[in-house]
Amino acid sequence: MSRTRIVKGRYIKTVGGDYNISAEGSITSNAGVQVRDHGIDKGVFYGNYERLGSNVTDDFEIRFSLKRDETYSTIVPFGILDFEGNYENANFVFDYSLMLGNIDLLEFYIFKEDGSILFAEKSLPEVVLSARKIPLLQKDIINKKPNYDLFKPQNVWDWKSVFDPYNISSGDYTKIGSFVIFWDGFDSEGIYDSTNFNGKKLKARIIATKNGVKKTKEVEFSTEQTEVDWVDMKIDKKNKKIYSNLRVNFKDGGEEGLQCFSYHRMNPRDNETKTECPWDKIPRESLASYNKPIIKTKTKSFSDLKKLAIDGLNYHWGRNEKHFIAKNVKIISDSYQFFMNAISTNVNAIGGLNLVYNTNGDWMRSGNPGSIKDPMTAIGKLISRQAICYNIGYIKYSNGWGYQTESSENKEFEDTSAHETGHEILKKYGGTFYSYGHKGSTNSAFQYRYSDAPEFPLTGEIDLMPYFKDNILGGEHKQPNYFKRRVAAEKDVIGLIWLTKIKVK
Repeated sequence: MSRTRIVKGRYIKTVGGDYNISAEGSITSNAGVQVRDHGIDKGVFYGNYERLGSNVTDDFEIRFSLKRDETYSTIVPFGILDFEGNYENANFVFDYSLMLGNIDLLEFYIFKEDGSILFAEKSLPEVVLSARKIPLLQKDIINKKPNYDLFKPQNVWDWKSVFDPYNISSGDYTKIGSFVIFWDGFDSEGIYDSTNFNGKKLKARIIATKNGVKKTKEVEFSTEQTEVDWVDMKIDKKNKKIYSNLRVNFKDGGEEGLQCFSYHRMNPRDNETKTECPWDKIPRESLASYNKPIIKTKTKSFSDLKKLAIDGLNYHWGRNEKHFIAKNVKIISDSYQFFMNAISTNVNAIGGLNLVYNTNGDWMRSGNPGSIKDPMTAIGKLISRQAICYNIGYIKYSNGWGYQTESSENKEFEDTSAHETGHEILKKYGGTFYSYGHKGSTNSAFQYRYSDAPEFPLTGEIDLMPYFKDNILGGEHKQPNYFKRRVAAEKDVIGLIWLTKIKVK
């Protein structure tokens, strides 16, 4: 077996060759070739360096660094694949090398920007690999990642099972060698909080101990969210709950159908003042048929509409015990309750959505073309209002006048708020065609429903985002528990989690 001995500075004899380590830390082969580019100054020494397993000296050296190459430069919770099924890294990845002698203990810490401890272990995180196994692991990831299927896309996969054959025990990384440490961003209590990584500076530290002697290495790095700035995610691994804070800029869009106006009508005999009001256009037969009072003053304030919009988002984007039918979202083999917490603010929020109160006139269509990032969105801005409309009282529909009660419109408005806000989520995760096309059920440009759009499901969940065809019962209002069953699909909720993707710098 190879042995280590000390000559002047330091001298390592390995199976692959002999190397001198100067007092300054430069490494040269016995042939005089410098080998610093093998990575030992960055944390891991690849190539000929072999584990010696020697304890003939009390001395030891450690190297530690953050992997910053493309594969590990971004991180997504749970390793959720992107919309097209491409691989996403789930871990912060560090290189670590131990040289000269074995140690008794290795500790690993992550510190927040304020200096408090985010993660601390007397042993390393659950995934640590020998550095020489990384090329094999990367091949396995490519081979075992699920293939993308347009019709049955899979965006969560059991990546940890790919790591299992390569994972090493805690005793192994206290022996001489080169290792790669994977940390999934969860703190010591099993909580992942995306706010810890959005525009923050962090510090990783390892402490090696042998015979009471400690040596420490640190690396500082910064992180930022790469996709959006309007959502935060907190994941409780132990209790299997996910909490999302979604910031939306709801604006007061005013009211339609309440303003009367006066004008002078000139004729030879007198100067008459005439007043006209929107409700004057309501047909008498409609007034007699519905026998409901005409709304002449606003019955919902902007604050009332804002609360309805928030309630709608929280219910229809929530998949938890409070929902009528959608109780969770599947993450690999675990079921997590997903809770939405919508927040109305103009800071780091989804672009302004006007809440409009409408009565005594034509039904107003809601819409959310979203932020201008491409030509189709720019056109959408021109032909569609960015508003959520509360249509109440006497309303003129395409087939004539009707009357919408408050109890019915409250449910409609909550549902519409969740749907229209959802367009921005779908667009950021799946793209404009996925969003404008209502997940393949409508023409993206002209919004007509395709003939092969799905029918309303008779039972179970009703996806919040597509346009459905009537089923044997009829349209949406003929479906049992229609509004209670409406919910964001698992794929779209998982996409919202993906949007908290971060970049390491």
